[in-house]
Amino acid sequence: MIEEILWEIGAVKLGEFKLTSGKISNVYIDLRKLPSHPQAFRQVVALLVEKAKQHTFDCICGVAVGGLPLATAVSYELSKPLIYARREKKTHGTMRQLEGDYNRGAKALLIDDVATTGGTLLDTANLLRSEGLEVARALVVVDRGEGAREALQSKGIVLESLTTLSKVLKAR
Repeated sequence: MIEEILWEIGAVKLGEFKLTSGKISNVYIDLRKLPSHPQAFRQVVALLVEKAKQHTFDCICGVAVGGLPLATAVSYELSKPLIYARREKKTHGTMRQLEGDYNRGAKALLIDDVATTGGTLLDTANLLRSEGLEVARALVVVDRGEGAREALQSKGIVLESLTTLSKVLKAR
């Protein structure tokens, strides 16, 4: 189901792409398109909400940019506070990298769109931990199966996904 949605909205792109991890891939999953397709967005958010409901946490942390719309919708649906991490610290205003209100010791659920090596999720988890939050779980739409699960697990974080890249490719 989720795999078909991604193909239908054109989120699966074939060609040559440089990923955030620096890797070159012949498949790119562009979930930034998802909010432009309200019905598909609702379906994906509903699936994320169902996964999130299986766990205990105090707040949701969206990983900018791709994870932020998803995290916002999930936090709204679950009435949980939303915080979000920027890739880099702001150089103006409050000069913060972590935005939103949170309490030290709170348990945060990380939400992002796609996991490849886990680098972005680990950076975000490290930021949250440095701010006194607990991170034990991350939730993504697509796990590319390129080491993220293992990298996160080595830091005590369980990665869950709605689907994997291999399942997406088989659905074509």
